[in-house]
Amino acid sequence: MKRFFSTALLAISLVLSGCGSESETIVDGVLESESLFFTADGRLFVSGGNGVYEIIQNGVGDYIKLDMFHENCLVEGIIQRYDYLYAVCSKLKPAEFADSYLLAARISERAPVPADIREDEVHPFMTLGVISPLAQLGIPNGMEVDEFGNIYIADSGKHDIVQVQFSDPTTVSLISLWAEDIAFAVNGLEWIGDQLYYTGIKSGTVNSVLGRIQRNTDGSAGAVDVLYQRSGTVLDDLAAYKDGVIVTDYLKGSLLFWKQGQVVAETPADTFFAPTAVAPAQPPMFDSRALVVTEKGLIFDDNPNWGNKVGLYYPDF
Repeated sequence: MKRFFSTALLAISLVLSGCGSESETIVDGVLESESLFFTADGRLFVSGGNGVYEIIQNGVGDYIKLDMFHENCLVEGIIQRYDYLYAVCSKLKPAEFADSYLLAARISERAPVPADIREDEVHPFMTLGVISPLAQLGIPNGMEVDEFGNIYIADSGKHDIVQVQFSDPTTVSLISLWAEDIAFAVNGLEWIGDQLYYTGIKSGTVNSVLGRIQRNTDGSAGAVDVLYQRSGTVLDDLAAYKDGVIVTDYLKGSLLFWKQGQVVAETPADTFFAPTAVAPAQPPMFDSRALVVTEKGLIFDDNPNWGNKVGLYYPDF
């Protein structure tokens, strides 16, 4: 339990998030909406609360969510590695509090269609299961994968980034510390070339930061640079976007676009209700000019009027 004490003040501040949303709702009822990714063929997967969902369209063009995880374990990051989906989760029940796990499921050969569904909002083809405990981690959060198939996990509890190696898709061969004490509550991760971008809070300050870690030729972590910092907020997750990165500001309720050393554009405050993750939209379900955003809302509050949704937004940048 003491592993969570270091983020107690952060957790208190997170409930004081924005109060509006201007995005078009794709699906609601994604409680504690947290993370997302698109596959190369445009399938959308989202995490939130105790669920991991694939978002599909029904026969009349509306969107529905299909859950593939059925345990009481709070899911944070999700990522695709080859033809598998991986996720991290942490138990919240007192007897297991803060016990964390790595989950995996093979991505089905095709997305479900409504005729495949046998149980309401349950994925007919995919079920996530535990493949490894994550006893070394404090609070596993954001995830990323490199071109060699290594998964990286932001440890928000210990402020580190760990690397996970595999001997086969569901067998972990090694979990090791890759970058130590990067930032308080290190969160989002995004590889761009040989550089791993991250978000977190600068130790000893109230400044939320966007940073970058250079990968050495031997694969180890190299130089760390803080690229941008903002006081009194939480920069949550990020995604590569138009030769820069787009970042969610959880407390301000905005998206900011960082490029070539500076913030070049930002949506107005409260455009989103506590945005947690963002990705450029992909066809065939969505217009490629749009962004898909997960909006958490108030922590531990499942009111659909206050986040708990996946939204679609057309930026002017």
